[in-house]
Amino acid sequence: MADIDWKPLPTGLWTPPAVYAEVGDLLLEVFTDDGVPTWKILKGTGKRGEWNVIAEGSADSFAAAKAAALFEAEHNP
Repeated sequence: MADIDWKPLPTGLWTPPAVYAEVGDLLLEVFTDDGVPTWKILKGTGKRGEWNVIAEGSADSFAAAKAAALFEAEHNP
């Protein structure tokens, strides 16, 4: 999972910096929420593009939030 292609999330819906990556059947989002670096892992439901949040958290820095999202994605079934 070292070569992750992070792409920007749409500005206006998320305050920059905000990125996402697709990892297998998971969607990783890393963004700032009121200035707090935050991450979410979502898994597709198989229904019309719907996603369920399976893990989320915050971190001290944006880089740490990206690392946490990757770590949790590797360890979440």
